Amino acid sequence: MVVSLTWAMLALPRLRQRLPKIYLIARSWWLMLAALCACYVIAKITDNSQPSQPPTYPYQWLLIAFFVLIGLRGSYEIKRLWCLRNKAVLIHKLQARGLQANTQPFSKTPNHSTQAYTRLNLLDLVFSFAFIALIISLIALQQLIWQREQYGVLFFVLFASQFNDIAQYLCGQLLGHKLFKRGLAPTISPNKSIEGALFGSMLAAVLATLLGIWLTPFSWLVCSLAAYGLAVSGIAGDLLESAFKRQHGVKDTGTMLAGHGGVLDRVDSLLIGVPLFTLFYWLLG
Repeated sequence: MVVSLTWAMLALPRLRQRLPKIYLIARSWWLMLAALCACYVIAKITDNSQPSQPPTYPYQWLLIAFFVLIGLRGSYEIKRLWCLRNKAVLIHKLQARGLQANTQPFSKTPNHSTQAYTRLNLLDLVFSFAFIALIISLIALQQLIWQREQYGVLFFVLFASQFNDIAQYLCGQLLGHKLFKRGLAPTISPNKSIEGALFGSMLAAVLATLLGIWLTPFSWLVCSLAAYGLAVSGIAGDLLESAFKRQHGVKDTGTMLAGHGGVLDRVDSLLIGVPLFTLFYWLLG
């Protein structure tokens, strides 16, 4: 409901013209949340064929399948950047849509014609490990939430992580470089400002805390600490993916989500926060 309201407001012609990037982020976020909610609704269908036994949920596997599909698609996007030929096709596709600088980093030189894959380095391995850990954590978190019947926890985690993108962008547009001349990480992501990260994470944490008090059994203090931790870790995950993309010379990892790249571009803010939250939720729950 919150995302639908945000998307509806941004769809107004004046706001959409002024904030086209935020409109596309909200739209892609809404699509993924709609798919997740549909899986939740179906998974909650119970089987009461045996009255003497507690009800079972025969479609609970849909939630695991949803996260596995995200993992498969993201793994494909990572593998595509490792393969020079597939990367060149992706860059040409991004250039055709005006999403990539008109450069030719993969000209048909003898070196590139004989080398099929890029040589993996530490950043490739770290990013791949973080993405695998994210998918495993999402599945584990869903199972823990289902066992404890605290279904709102997952939506709280997603909101605290994902709304941070919108809050950062808005705060960066309003306050960017007014307090700090230097950017947050100019060599990795030149458009990110310290003001956007600082005030955006605070705004996202406040809104997520209010939502968490309603959705979760946590106290307001736990909600606020978790919300701010997820917001800050979302910035770290975003910078990690930006470094990964910059290393491979692409602006987006795909074109699956119109105007907002691939699956990796959508889940980057979850890369670090969700595994850490899942670990604490398991240990302290």
